[in-house]
Amino acid sequence: MTERGDGDFHDQDIPSQAELDAEDMAELAKRSSHDRDRAGLYPVRNTNPGPVPVPLAKHAVACFWAAASAGAICLIYGFLNLGTIQDLLYARLLDGVRNDPGNAAPEDKISGMSSTFPPVMLVLIAVFLAVEYLLLVNTAKHNSRGMRNVYLSVVVVNMMCIPIGIDLLFAYDGLSVVIVVLGWAQLVLLALSALCTLRKEVNDWLPAPNKVRPGTGFGRR
Repeated sequence: MTERGDGDFHDQDIPSQAELDAEDMAELAKRSSHDRDRAGLYPVRNTNPGPVPVPLAKHAVACFWAAASAGAICLIYGFLNLGTIQDLLYARLLDGVRNDPGNAAPEDKISGMSSTFPPVMLVLIAVFLAVEYLLLVNTAKHNSRGMRNVYLSVVVVNMMCIPIGIDLLFAYDGLSVVIVVLGWAQLVLLALSALCTLRKEVNDWLPAPNKVRPGTGFGRR
């Protein structure tokens, strides 16, 4: 029986050039696959997207300003007649307590609600319009799909609040019916502005959305 020297064992531990080349090729393939996946998930932003599309630059903005004008008239009218609106709302809530006490607000809270709700809701008109304006302008300025999506979300919430505001603030016999019409006009114009930002030209101009790779949900590491 022959004994192997120490050199024989060292030779067995040294990989061949072919094995080293195979390891390098596998590492390169792994990196290339990772780079492709990352490029697919996070597309490169186009630094020169071209001019802002007309539906976003003009149509959406024009509809928004028309909606803002209607909202501003309602806001001014509301504050000019704030005392009357508070009295009318108080009377409506009191009638609810008398006619349907099971579904009405507690009688001891009616006074506070009728004095607080109108000014808060009127201020919200201005807040919604200010936020929407900033989002719409910066969507075009920064070529941002994310801001466009937030703008759509804020508009939807605003549109849901408008009918409630019309009913609680202006839907009374003693107030001008023109304000009710303007309130509904604001809702329609906001919807048109939002739809303009969804036009094909706008979607093509905005950067591509990030993709979610399967298996990357919550709970996966």
